[in-house]
Amino acid sequence: MRLLFTVLFTFIISLNNVALAQETKEGLTKVGDQFMTLLLKGDTEKAYKDLLAASGGGSERLKKQGTGVADFMQKVRMQLGEPIAFDLISTQSIKEHFFKQKYLLKFDNAAIVWEINYYQPTKGWKLVDIAYNTDIDALFEKQGTD
Repeated sequence: MRLLFTVLFTFIISLNNVALAQETKEGLTKVGDQFMTLLLKGDTEKAYKDLLAASGGGSERLKKQGTGVADFMQKVRMQLGEPIAFDLISTQSIKEHFFKQKYLLKFDNAAIVWEINYYQPTKGWKLVDIAYNTDIDALFEKQGTD
């Protein structure tokens, strides 16, 4: 009985998080943080699967991308070692139509920039793209200098 209650409670919380993610930018940030946490742990395919589930299911293209990126991340780990941390470095939005999160996945000697893009056609955010790159100079061009 206790197990049933625990499973039911976890399921309800998960549904609440999905609903929150589809309604607010703050919810999307929580979902993005969870995506990055799973990347940090080395579970890239689950990271994609959970992000797609939390943001309306995504497209077939994004589902296939998750498998390809999992292979890429294994190669990255072989070359760079395990990532040490991630950081949400910026969010941008165009009113209530588009929302972008930019994260930095940090390794001892390198970093990968991850961008997660959402679109809201009417009500409810939809994941439209997940991209990664190593163009750290572009971050400085957009941020300016201190």
